[in-house]
Amino acid sequence: MRVVIKQITKFVIIGISAVMVDLIIYYTLSEFFNFDTKVSKACSFMVGTVYTYYLNKLWTWRHTEKSNKGMLLTFVLIYAVSLVLNVFLNDFCLNNIQKFTVNLNIFTNQKSIDLFSFKGEKFLGFFFATLGSAVLNFVGQKYFVFKTVKLDPKDETNIEVF
Repeated sequence: MRVVIKQITKFVIIGISAVMVDLIIYYTLSEFFNFDTKVSKACSFMVGTVYTYYLNKLWTWRHTEKSNKGMLLTFVLIYAVSLVLNVFLNDFCLNNIQKFTVNLNIFTNQKSIDLFSFKGEKFLGFFFATLGSAVLNFVGQKYFVFKTVKLDPKDETNIEVF
């Protein structure tokens, strides 16, 4: 059980950094370059996918062998399904959550200073899309892409401690 908790922890750490990469690219493409949100989401997701593949392969799953065609094909298939789910959930939220803006302002001497604001429905769409695909990606990587040899549960020599 400790091995799985450690894998989830590493997956989440890498996932959070990948989400930041995804978010930055998504907002940059959709807000600053006016790309369609579906195209922006697909592009940002694909960059995050490449990022997570290499980091999870080496750190989370400790898979040191060279990638082979079967492993890469399985990874690509899982992430293709995940991409469709991700874009669908994001688009579903954008079309079904009422538009709202989140603002952070500072009020001084009857004057309002805008610190930042963002589209709430866009953030929620991104959040739910990311959550749904993260669950699918963890299960897919653990049980299909980087499946490892079963360890003897009594042998703690193979368990890495934080």
